[in-house]
This record gives sequence, C-alpha cells and structure tokens, in this order.
Amino acid sequence: MGRRLALLVATYEYQDAGLRRLTAPAHDAEALAGVLRDPEIAGFEVTTLINEPHYRVGEAIGDLFRDRRRDDLTLLYFTGHGLKDDEGHLHLAMGNTRRDNLAFTSLPAEQIDRAMSGCASRQQVLILDCCYSGAFPAARLAKGDADMHTLERFRGRGRSVLTASDATQYSFEGDQVHGLAPQSVFTRHLVSGLRDGSADLDGDGDITLDELYAYVHDKVVEEMPQQRPKKQENVEGRIVIARNVNWQLPAHVRHALASPLAADRLGTIEGLADRYRTGNATVRQRVEEELRRLLDDDSRSVSAAAATRLQALAGAGEDPAASAPAPASPPQPPPAASALALALPPEPHAPPDPYVPPDPPPPAQDRVRWSVTTDAAVHASLAVISGSVHVGDERGRVYAVETATGRDHWCFDAGNPVHAVLAGPEGTVGVTAGPYFHLLDARTGAERWQFKVSQRVTALPATDGGSVYLANTNSLYAMSLATGERSWTYCPRIAPFQWVAAAGGLVWTATGRAVYGVNAATGRRKWRTAVPSPVSSRSALSEWFLYVGSGSGSLYAMDALTGQIRWRTPVGSGVSVAPVLADGLVCVCTDAGLVCGIDAVTGESRWVSAERIPTQSPPALAAGTVYVGSADGHLYALSTETGALRWRLPTAHPIQASPAVSNGVVYVADLGGRVYAVEHHGGM
Repeated sequence: MGRRLALLVATYEYQDAGLRRLTAPAHDAEALAGVLRDPEIAGFEVTTLINEPHYRVGEAIGDLFRDRRRDDLTLLYFTGHGLKDDEGHLHLAMGNTRRDNLAFTSLPAEQIDRAMSGCASRQQVLILDCCYSGAFPAARLAKGDADMHTLERFRGRGRSVLTASDATQYSFEGDQVHGLAPQSVFTRHLVSGLRDGSADLDGDGDITLDELYAYVHDKVVEEMPQQRPKKQENVEGRIVIARNVNWQLPAHVRHALASPLAADRLGTIEGLADRYRTGNATVRQRVEEELRRLLDDDSRSVSAAAATRLQALAGAGEDPAASAPAPASPPQPPPAASALALALPPEPHAPPDPYVPPDPPPPAQDRVRWSVTTDAAVHASLAVISGSVHVGDERGRVYAVETATGRDHWCFDAGNPVHAVLAGPEGTVGVTAGPYFHLLDARTGAERWQFKVSQRVTALPATDGGSVYLANTNSLYAMSLATGERSWTYCPRIAPFQWVAAAGGLVWTATGRAVYGVNAATGRRKWRTAVPSPVSSRSALSEWFLYVGSGSGSLYAMDALTGQIRWRTPVGSGVSVAPVLADGLVCVCTDAGLVCGIDAVTGESRWVSAERIPTQSPPALAAGTVYVGSADGHLYALSTETGALRWRLPTAHPIQASPAVSNGVVYVADLGGRVYAVEHHGGM
C-alpha cells in the first residue's frame, strides 16, 4: 500500500498593506491537519505551513510531489488569497507576497501545475479554499472576466481538484479594497464531515473524495448560498480519504433488527450480507456481530438464514448466494470484488439476440369487457382505486369510471392538460396538470388540496407514507399528504429532473446525466451516480434495488441505498420509458421497438420479443403477462416466460398512456380518448 502524504498551507498574515485589509481566512487548517493526521480517521503524514514565505512553501510543494510512487496518495491544501494578474494568471498569495511583484513573491498556479504533472502518483488531490482578487483596479475587473477558471488551470491525469469558490470577490485601487467576501465555511465543513463521519454518504464505512465533496458542497450552499464549490477529476477508481469512525447500522436496519416480528428481522439479513461485502473492516466486524447474534434468534427461519449467510461469508471468495436457495430478490455483487472494483462500471452482459419477424398474432376483440369515450386524447397513465379507473385527458378533465360497468362516477376539472394520474395512499388520487398537483378524494372527486410550482411539473409524482414528492425544472419538492404544505425543497440548480420514485425513507430522481438518492426526511442528497439519460420509476424498485434504463442502450441494476451499480446489460438500443419489475423479471421497452425480459438477479437476458412494438409509455406486468400499449394502435400481451405474443387488441387510435391492471382486467386508453376494459387472462 502506498503512502498517504498531505501538505497544508495556510496564510492569515500578509506584509502587503492591501492584502491585510482583506477578510482573513478562518483558522481551520490546524483542525484539518489534526483530522488528517489521526490514524483512526485518515492516517496521513501531514506537514503544515502557516504564514510562510513563498520560497519556503514552494520548496515544500516540490518535496511533496517528488520521488512518489504510483500508488501514493498526495493531498495539497491551500487556504488564503488567490490573485489574478493583468494577464489573467492565477497566483497564490503567501505571507511575503507583494501585489506589485507577483511573479517573484507569490506561488504561480503554473508552477504548482508543473510539480503535479511531474509526479508519478495517480491519486493527487488539490483543495483550494481561496478568496480570489484581481490585483488591479475595479474598473478593469468589471470589464474583464470575473471568474478565476481555477479548475482549468489544474487539469491533468490522476488529479482531483476541489475549490471552495471560483468568483473574484475583491479588487484594488492602490491599497484600497473594493468588494466584500464573507469568511469561507468550506474547510470547517471538510473537518466536520471527516471528524464525525457524516460525509460517509453511502454508509460503507469509508469516506471517498466524491462523498466528501458532495457533503461539503451541500453544507456550504445551505449555509452560504452565494458560495458555490466546484470539483473536477481525472482519476481511475475512487480515492478514500478517511474512515467513518462513528459508523453504525442505519436506523431502519436497527429498528428492523429490534422488531418483534420475525419477518422484519429476516428481511435485514440480505442487506447485512451486502454491507459486509461492500463495507470496510469496521462495517464487516459490526455486521458479523449482528449476524452471530441472530444465530440465537427465537425464529428458526431467522437463525437458519443467519447461519447460511455467515457460512457463505466465511468462505474464501464464495458468493453467499451460491450456498443458499436462489432468492427472488435482486442481485448481489461477488464478495471477492474490492471496493475499487465495485466503484467501476461492471462488465456488461451480452446484448439481446437479433430481431426475428413474428408470426401473425391471434385476434383479441372478444376480450373487451367495455369501452367508453372521454372528451379528448389521453396521454396520462391510468390509476385504479376503490372500484374505479381514473383517467385524465388533454382538456384537463379527470374521470372516475366504474370498473364494473364503464359508467362515469365523477369528473374533476383540473384546468390544464393532465400529465399524470397516480393512485395515492388513504383513498386518494394524485393529478399533475400544467404547474399544479391536485390531491383528490378517490371516492368523491373532491379536491383536498393543490400545490403550484413555477412553470410545469416535469416528473411523474411519487408518494410514500405521509408525503408526496414531485419535481419541476430543477427542484424536487416534498409535501405533506394531509395538508399539502411543503416540507422541503431540493434545489441543486443542475438540470431538469426527469422522474421521481420514493420508498422507505428515500427519494430517487434523475437529470439527463445522473441518478440521485435523496433523504426523504431532510431533502439532502445521499448519493449521485452518473448514468447517461437515465429513466426509472417506483415500479422498477424492489428489495432496495432500482432498475434504471439508459438512453445509451443499457439496463442498470443500482443499489438504491448507495447508488452503486451492480450490473449493466445492453438491450440493443436506447431506453426512453421506465422499466417495470415483477416476479424477478425486469421488462424493458427499447427505442427500437423491442421488449426485453431481463433476469433481476443476474442481469442476464431471458428473452427478446419477436414483435417490434413502438411505445411511449412503460408496460404493465400481471399474472405472467406483459401488457404494452403501442403507438401503432394496439395493446399487446406477451408471455413473461418467453416473450411470445399471446394476443393483441386493435384500438381506434395510438396508445400513449401506460396500461393499468386490476382484478383480472387491463385498462388502457388511446389518443382518441377511448378507454378499454380488457379481460386479462393469459393463453392464446
């Protein structure tokens, strides 16, 4: 294992009269040094330089990066002031720095960049907690570029760069200072996240640089919205900065282990085994203690399951799943994989077999129980609640249609085209229409409350327990189901959120480039995983695994608690609609019109449909059948065992809304506004 070396440079006192007038950095470097030096937390060899001249600091930087090995971890931290000269070059100010002689009294960024480029280490971390200034008059700053472009100055392979800010906050007229910057809180949150372990966002016992940055970024923005930390990296794998010395099992696991219900205790065993495989030594020891305690559980099923897992985990490189009956839950990673390997994209499974033209399908017209017409096209998914199927159309009307007869029970006017209808808890119906979310009483159609966002709701809402979650342009909202009052807003200002899912105290959402796990109680981000054009939903969540389709043409199995990718399976073309899951099968509709059945445990392709079914909405799975509404004006029924076509039903117009299945009947609506109730029994 390589060495862990850190050089911390802090400058609080300046000889230059103008620099003395700037807001002094917080005296947090000593605290950071203590945390990094602590062998229980980070175990770095730390050198700290306080208020030293530029030549002393330059010599120490040269020593830090010289004669390093590839597996050494080097960390250079600087807190103080950064100055931008007339030519736009960045200089770090030392105690002896003079603004009228930056070239020979400061540390130019180019000099630090050269030292890092000549270093053999492939894990170089640079942290800049700087207040930036233009070493020139304010008028010139106003005409020039006010950003420092700090990250662009330190690009290079094997590097990760974190900066507390990137904006110029001061300028000078002689020794007179123009501008104002509050004292940075960046380093304070670095220290607290490492010291108490709160930066261990995925709960594996290790604090990686990615986790540390995500934690500090959110803390800084929450406390000082005007300060925006930034990060850039070009490294392979992950960089572990510290251990979480205060690690403990998550609250929901502790509660389940203490539950009087054997089913709750039994349900924790797979999760404990997974944490053993992915956690560090502290996590593994704690998990093993819990599993050994469960050996004496008064439930035979719990004690037997704990014994099986302990035996498997004790095996050298043996997958616990191999020594136990095949679970109906999602996949587990091989225990021999290292933490680094788990952080890297897994090797993909083989793509599906080529398309084969199908035989003509059997007719299905005799399956229609009833059909009725609404006033306009139906784009929104259907929801079946309390004996009624709820349908929303583009004129803004929501209908409750009796499932037995097809008669209208009530009608609600939302005032805007209906984007989504969902079944809520406690006899409620959720409706998104334009910028509004309406919560209705499913029995009467009466509106309980409404919530308005700016612009329009961009993601299908989700409910979990006593809360409703929905998103617009770049904000995720949590609201009380009872009152509609907003509990919190997650607003990272990154890109529009595409979908929302919620369960068990977590909320998942995504932009066009990544999936996010958010704490449902606080609205704070727990993890972020990059996936190109990801799409998913609550219907693709099972046993704390989230299945995510990608615009790049793959299906991902993702640990819903940590965001780690367990496997990836190519499906031949992009995926634009959410996958769905039932009975160990993940069903994916591709942009090429193929429907793929993927094993939820292994990620292996079970089958690919012979039919090409163009669809714009997720399918529905029930009783061994996949139901797909198609843009070609048909409802298709496929076997979940083989993907073979069982029947197809022609509709008067193309179908854009997802089907809904309840009590042996499939409900589907077309763009002509017609709703169909179709017998859902299988067979040809």
